[in-house]
Amino acid sequence: MTFDQALNQLMCHGDKLSEAFQVLARDSSNAFSTRCLSKQQLATVLELYLSQQIDDDDLTLWAQIIENQAAIDTYEVEDYLYALTNAEMMGEVSHDTITKMVNLLTGSPTCLSGSQHE
Repeated sequence: MTFDQALNQLMCHGDKLSEAFQVLARDSSNAFSTRCLSKQQLATVLELYLSQQIDDDDLTLWAQIIENQAAIDTYEVEDYLYALTNAEMMGEVSHDTITKMVNLLTGSPTCLSGSQHE
């Protein structure tokens, strides 16, 4: 696995995370180009939580690793990562809070009501 492939695995919470961690740890001193974590990529990982493919501990650990990976630019999603990694300050990780995050990230309505606005 190359460094870029390892970053992709990490950014997407792929099924080869263990191998990706080994590559990233081994090659951490190599020159690299920064990759941006997009809102869509974050939403995809949050969907893994909502579909119960990962649990809240996995999600929090992933967010911490992403925040500390120098090769990943998190500017676009830094507020969301902060909320995920500081649950005691920002509110616990739950189905409701993650659903709200996904809705904000994807532009979906965050509140559904019986009335429609025109």
